[in-house]
Amino acid sequence: MSPDPLNRNCFFPPKLAASEQAARGFSPQGQNGGMSHIQRVHLSVGQNYYRFCDSARFAADPLRATTGGWWADHEVFTKVRTVAAASATMARYARSIGEATLSYAAKLHFAIPYEWGDCGVVVIARLTDRLDAFRGRGLTAYVASAGAANADARDGAAKYTPIQDPTISQLFIPELHLYFGRAFSIVRQGPASSF
Repeated sequence: MSPDPLNRNCFFPPKLAASEQAARGFSPQGQNGGMSHIQRVHLSVGQNYYRFCDSARFAADPLRATTGGWWADHEVFTKVRTVAAASATMARYARSIGEATLSYAAKLHFAIPYEWGDCGVVVIARLTDRLDAFRGRGLTAYVASAGAANADARDGAAKYTPIQDPTISQLFIPELHLYFGRAFSIVRQGPASSF
């Protein structure tokens, strides 16, 4: 195991500013989504972490879909899964659009438009080496205008504001794609309906 987090350089200049901007949802096009109240956290080796992936992207390239930077810890995943199981309204709506209730609950809690992904696949990975992340509260995500190349009709040109629950946080792990194989061991992956 590394004495320092594998992505330590992301939390110090010159990479710190770019890492913080990515966690806050900034890109060359402006801010969209991301998190507020970010803080650096040390992820716990031996702990399971959870990622919701787009089904089509996962089918095309499982490794690339899995190694994205946005994750949730066990407590947050459990809370989202519990809400999904208890909400008849979420279940009814998810059924009406042919989606797993857990996928729809994740979209609502983490503000993930369909144009960014359907949250149809869940990956559970156990941390085996040290990594750091930014933890924060989700911000509103804005979708592309109707007719834009990346627009998804299911979004209905709406904005996605995360459910206001102070116990729900997100994790952004900078440069995870560079370290995933060394830092994580996949425990389970599959359709959200199987969780």
